[in-house]
Amino acid sequence: MLNVIRTRINRWKFKYSIAKLKNTEFCIVANNCLGSRIYQTLGRQYNTPFVGLLVQPPCFAKLVANFETYMAKELTFTKKSKYLKHPNARRTNTPCPIGQLGDIEIQFIHYSSEDEATYKWNQRKARIDYTKLYYILVIDQICDPENIATYTQSNTQNKVCFHSQRDLEFPTGVYIPSKMDRIGNLYSKYHRLVGHFDFAEWILQPEQPKHPS
Repeated sequence: MLNVIRTRINRWKFKYSIAKLKNTEFCIVANNCLGSRIYQTLGRQYNTPFVGLLVQPPCFAKLVANFETYMAKELTFTKKSKYLKHPNARRTNTPCPIGQLGDIEIQFIHYSSEDEATYKWNQRKARIDYTKLYYILVIDQICDPENIATYTQSNTQNKVCFHSQRDLEFPTGVYIPSKMDRIGNLYSKYHRLVGHFDFAEWILQPEQPKHPS
C-alpha cells in the first residue's frame, strides 16, 4: 500500500515539474519513448521525429555527435537489423520496420509499416528547432565506455544519460536504481525518475557561456 501511495505522489511530482515547461520551447531527441512522455504530459504537439521508436546506444551516440549531418540524410529501410535482436512492432508478431540514416539504425517499434514510419518521420522532422535540442539516452543494461565517450564528447549541458550502474560516474550520467539487471521501462514508470532527475530544471537552466577555443 505504501508503494502505491509513493508511486502516486511521485507521478504527481513529475507532472507538476513538467508543467513548468508549458511556456518553454524545446525539442527532445531521445533514443526511446521516454522523451514522448514529456510532450504527452504537456499535451504538446511533437516537434521531433524521435517518437515511438528505439535507437540502440551505439547508433544514438554516433547520431548525436553529428546530428544535423545525419538528419539531412534521407530515411531508407532495410529488412534486417544489424543488432542481434530484431524487435517486433508493439502488440504484433511482425518484425518492426527498420529505418536507416546512413549507418544509423532506427527501430520503429510503434509503427506497423515503412509507409507509416516514413510519413510520421518526415512530418515531425519538419518541425525540429535545431537551436533548442535536448538529448536523452537511456542505456538499458551495461554502459559501453566507447558509446559514453562518443555521446559526451561535446556540449554536455543539453544531454542526459540514464543508466542503472550504481558506481558509474560520467558527464551527463544519471543513476536510476533498479531491482533488475536492467534499467527497465522509464516511459511507463516515469515516477522512478523523481528524486534523481528533474527535466524542468535541466531545460530551464541558463545556457553556459561558450568560451573561444
